[in-house]
Amino acid sequence: MIDTLAVVGEVLSWIGLGIGIPLLVIAGMIALAEGRWESVDMAVIDRGGVTSARWFAGGEFHERPLTSREHVEDDWHRGFVSVRNSSHARTHPPMLRRFFLTLGTVFTAIGAIGLIVSFIPVFV
Repeated sequence: MIDTLAVVGEVLSWIGLGIGIPLLVIAGMIALAEGRWESVDMAVIDRGGVTSARWFAGGEFHERPLTSREHVEDDWHRGFVSVRNSSHARTHPPMLRRFFLTLGTVFTAIGAIGLIVSFIPVFV
């Protein structure tokens, strides 16, 4: 029974660490490429049928039209501005990095637990 548990733990460690660590590396590469994002209040205005967002960051006012995929219902919206370039803004938080970080953390945790379980026969 203990040997079977150790084999299952080893398989989980290979799969978990084999998938989790590369996902964490990808999340780190995305974080390096995108940089940090800070939250900022955006004023959402409608001028001539074009919805635009205005915000103040980096000591300047910025404005850009919103795309059809960006759904903002209020006149004020909590947006996100790139620390590197304050004229680059998003209406929603960057989700790709969070997705890879969460998935990588879960798989790495499963792999680490599997690795610990695979060493049970050594101590029993």
